[in-house]
Amino acid sequence: MPAVRGARPIRNKELQDFHNGLTPREVDLETYVDTFKEWINYSDNKSLKGLDSFGYADYTQGTSQTFDHFVMKHSHKRQVVALQGEFQYHRCITKFAEFKELRHIHPDLLHGKDLNALLISAPFSDFGTIHPEFEHILETCNTLSIPVCLDLAYWGIAKNIHIDLDLYPCVTEVTCSLSKPFFTLENHRVGVRFTRNYTDDGISMLNEVKMANNYSMALGVEYMKTFSPDYNWQKYGKQYENVCHENNLVWTDTVIFGLGDDVNHKEFNRGVHGNYRVCISEWLGDV
Repeated sequence: MPAVRGARPIRNKELQDFHNGLTPREVDLETYVDTFKEWINYSDNKSLKGLDSFGYADYTQGTSQTFDHFVMKHSHKRQVVALQGEFQYHRCITKFAEFKELRHIHPDLLHGKDLNALLISAPFSDFGTIHPEFEHILETCNTLSIPVCLDLAYWGIAKNIHIDLDLYPCVTEVTCSLSKPFFTLENHRVGVRFTRNYTDDGISMLNEVKMANNYSMALGVEYMKTFSPDYNWQKYGKQYENVCHENNLVWTDTVIFGLGDDVNHKEFNRGVHGNYRVCISEWLGDV
C-alpha cells in the first residue's frame, strides 16, 4: 500500500479484535475525564505537567470540536494564527474569520498586544517532533497575553515530548483525542478539552445537559484502561525504523510519520519549505 499525505491510524488487528469484543458500559463525564488525565501521563517517554491547573474539562468530538469553538470564541476580536504546516482543518474553519498562517511566528506576533490567538500542535503536525521554537513561541505568547490552544492529537503516537504547562499561563486550553493512536476509534470521535477557566460555549453546554456521546466516552475509557499512550511505539518502534530505512525517510518522534526529500516525496510538502511529511501507517498495519 502507498504512503499518504494525511494522517491515518495504524490498521491494527489487535485493536480491531479488542473493539469487536467490547460491550462497553456507560460512563459519566467525571470518570471519562479522570481516565483521560491518567492516560495522558501514564507514559515512560513523554510528560505533561501542570494539567491539574486546568479546573474544567469536557468531552469533545475529537480535537476538531475544540478548534471550532476556539476560533468562534476569539475571531470576533482577534486574528487566529497558526504556523505553516499545521493541521489543514484550521484553514477550513477560518475561511470566514481573521486567520493568518505564519512562517516564523514570534516576529509576526510582536505587531501588537491582544491581537492574536494561537493554535499549535505538539508534536508539531508537519514535523512529527516538537517545534524547534515551541518554548520561545509560548514565552512570547505569555508576554503578549495571547491565548493558546494546545493540540495534543498525536499524543498517543508520540515520544520525547515534555511540556510543563505551569510555565505557560498563555495556554488557556488543551485538547487531545484517541483517533490517531487507536484504529477503530477514528470514527467515534473520542476527545477531551481541558480549560483553565470555565468556558461558557456550545461544548460546555452539551456536556452540562448530558448530550455528550456516551458510547464514544465508554469506548474511550475501555481503550485507555487497556492500552497506554506508549503502546504504538512499543508495538511498532522497530518496524517503524525498518520502514523508514527501506524508504529513505528520516525518523521523527511520531510513529506514523517519516520525513522525505524533494526528489522522491515532493508531493508530500504541506507548505513548509524543504519539509516532506510522509504518513507510513499503511506500511505498519496488519489489517
